[in-house]
Amino acid sequence: MNIIILFEADKNDDGSYHLSDYRAEHIRTVLKPDLNDRLEIGILNGERGTASVQAITDDKIILADLQFIESPIQNLTIDIIVALPRPQTVKKVLFTSAMMGVRNIFFIRSNRVEKSFFHSPLLEEENYRRFLIEGLQQGKNTMLPNVSIHDKFKPFMQDWQCQFYAERKEKPLCLLPELDASRNLAEVYNNKTEKLLLAIGPEGGWVPFEIDMMTSLGFQKFKLGDWTLRVEHALTACLSQVELLK
Repeated sequence: MNIIILFEADKNDDGSYHLSDYRAEHIRTVLKPDLNDRLEIGILNGERGTASVQAITDDKIILADLQFIESPIQNLTIDIIVALPRPQTVKKVLFTSAMMGVRNIFFIRSNRVEKSFFHSPLLEEENYRRFLIEGLQQGKNTMLPNVSIHDKFKPFMQDWQCQFYAERKEKPLCLLPELDASRNLAEVYNNKTEKLLLAIGPEGGWVPFEIDMMTSLGFQKFKLGDWTLRVEHALTACLSQVELLK
């Protein structure tokens, strides 16, 4: 945990913040500050800065005297489509996405996604939110990614995502990492300021029908490498390559 994310619900009337959950335990057992030491903090979807440790007990930490040094990054540019993986992988995707500054996460059905995955309790916001927060705290980010879940491939691709971007007056560059692609990301991603929509397939890959539909809708294939990667590793590799090209 490289930054302590603070929530509105933590705030006291005097402007201090009362922590009594896993964040307090981390401060006590890992950071081990003395009174008046300053810790790096961030307000969820807000500014980053530092706060002074005002009280340390077995059941609470009080942080006060917040001093902000950075505004949140408002112009996040990367959205991802992910064929819904098994729950343990979903946790890793959420963590990595928040850590590396993804704006929107669209979990969708594909031919090689198990139907049972859509019935996982993890897909309830109250259950998956903590993995996003952990990612923010690792990456020193404060902007929480938006998550939506779609259980039909064709309606999402043909209708929902098109309407989503039309309403926002955006036209992202749509990218599809595929082993058989002839071009690398540097050859496809020419305008380094435009918004991106990356489509990460399931462990077994997209089926031909899905690839054909995405390419017909403007997704451009690029070669991520010569390796067959797990979902979470493909996501990290994509985001890392984009970062190198900015």
